[in-house]
Amino acid sequence: MTRKIQAICWSILFAAALWAPGAAQARALSKQDLSRIQCTQEKMRILAEFFDVSKPTQVYTLPTVCGAAAGREVKRPEWFTSELERMDKNKVVYVPDEGTYSEVDLWRQAFSNVYLFLGRAAESMDPNKPVVLEQLSRGFVGNRINLMATLDRLNKDLLRGQQLLIMKDSMDGRARSMLATFELINSEFFSTIESFSSPISQRENKYRQSVMGVVVLGNQLFSEFLGTAIPANPPDPKIYNTTPAERLVSFFMLVLGSALAGLAVYWLLENKRDNILKLVEEYKQKSVVWAEDFNRQFVTIDVKYIVFGTVGLFAFFGLLLGLMAGGFTGVFLFLLVVFLGAVVSIRMPMAVLDALKKSRGKRVNKQLMDALILLSNSLRSGMDIVQGFELVSRDMLPPISDEFGLVIKNYRLGTPFEKALDGLSDRVESRMLAYIIKAIIIQRQVGGNLTVIFARLVENIREESKLEEKLQAMTAQQKIQSIVVSIMPFVMMFVMFIFNPTQMISFYTSGVGFFVFVFCVIWIAIGMKVLKKMGEVRV
Repeated sequence: MTRKIQAICWSILFAAALWAPGAAQARALSKQDLSRIQCTQEKMRILAEFFDVSKPTQVYTLPTVCGAAAGREVKRPEWFTSELERMDKNKVVYVPDEGTYSEVDLWRQAFSNVYLFLGRAAESMDPNKPVVLEQLSRGFVGNRINLMATLDRLNKDLLRGQQLLIMKDSMDGRARSMLATFELINSEFFSTIESFSSPISQRENKYRQSVMGVVVLGNQLFSEFLGTAIPANPPDPKIYNTTPAERLVSFFMLVLGSALAGLAVYWLLENKRDNILKLVEEYKQKSVVWAEDFNRQFVTIDVKYIVFGTVGLFAFFGLLLGLMAGGFTGVFLFLLVVFLGAVVSIRMPMAVLDALKKSRGKRVNKQLMDALILLSNSLRSGMDIVQGFELVSRDMLPPISDEFGLVIKNYRLGTPFEKALDGLSDRVESRMLAYIIKAIIIQRQVGGNLTVIFARLVENIREESKLEEKLQAMTAQQKIQSIVVSIMPFVMMFVMFIFNPTQMISFYTSGVGFFVFVFCVIWIAIGMKVLKKMGEVRV
């Protein structure tokens, strides 16, 4: 008998241990919280009865649990009388075995779900009633499922014949904000259910926060229904109209500001006239040198096209940016972008020339091994080095045939062969070609077996090519990262411009926005440079 009593006691203690956390969680709310729950529950009941067509208009009084608002009389708004009749005629959902629901029925169901949720939370605080955790959680789950189904029906736009029925526009636009509040309540329903599976140390706090969140949002629903509609007092479009005189004054001020800015720039340039003329003269001399360098790369191009083309491209984008900004800010941005274009255009010819040299050097490097083999074979057959160069210029494709042919032409015109080879080294940016030229010059001065030297150089070129290809494969990810890092910010900015152009233009045309843009461009450039240096491995 003693063992049976002990077993019963242990069973009671074990059941109490399982039940106690749930009961403690359900009763984590204070008496003040209970008053707020009961007050909000009463407000939900009032709203649900407002949407009951069968009940006549009557006055409701808020209970004493509402604190300072206790005793306040609440009456169905006059504007809602006609709206209620219209919404009741809108039959929007047919449910088998239940019938057809109108828009009014759906709204009443939504308020009733919140009312039942709050009632269940209030009952869980009654010390005289046992709390069954599983039953309480199942009840909250049912409330949420019913609310989700109701909100899904209210958010649907229906096509009735040729007329589009949008239930979110009901109640003079109040339905939109009320549906948004209901979505937040639905989220708090889920948080309440989730609190039951939280760690024991966090259950009480999460449960209370979720329930009180529903209370706050329920009060918000009550205020939104009784408050002013969203489009309360739409502004008169006439206030945005301007008179011809006002537009003329604005245009005059814009022209005057632009003229003053241009005059200030003119005075600044006039004061620096001598220095500017000196810089222009120096730049003309550089242009002549650059033109000769372009000709040496077998490219005929006028340097002024590069300069003015760059300025024109910047001016085009500056004009687009200025038109988007508008006003004096647009004029300032246009002048700023044109100035940046002028600065970039000064350095553009040299940048283009360097790019051409590198590109031509890479193409020559690819043909260099075949040229060396051809030179070596010509030397073995009894030809001299000059005849070997003629053979390469005749039998191979540009650009190496053009370069070797130019060496032969200079030699026939009286230029020493060593001097002509130095010109080839200056024209083509190739380290291996420079080695070959030095080997030929040294051989012509001190003698040696040039065929053996060429054979070794061919082997070195072959091994270096393999090593460079391997390095390119190993650093490909680094190069792609540098490209992505540099492009993605501008891509995202372009996407944001597409979706919200007004806000983006207003931000980037402001002082802070322009500073942020310049700051980001500078750091993006630094990041690109660092990533590029990390991926560079010289062979």
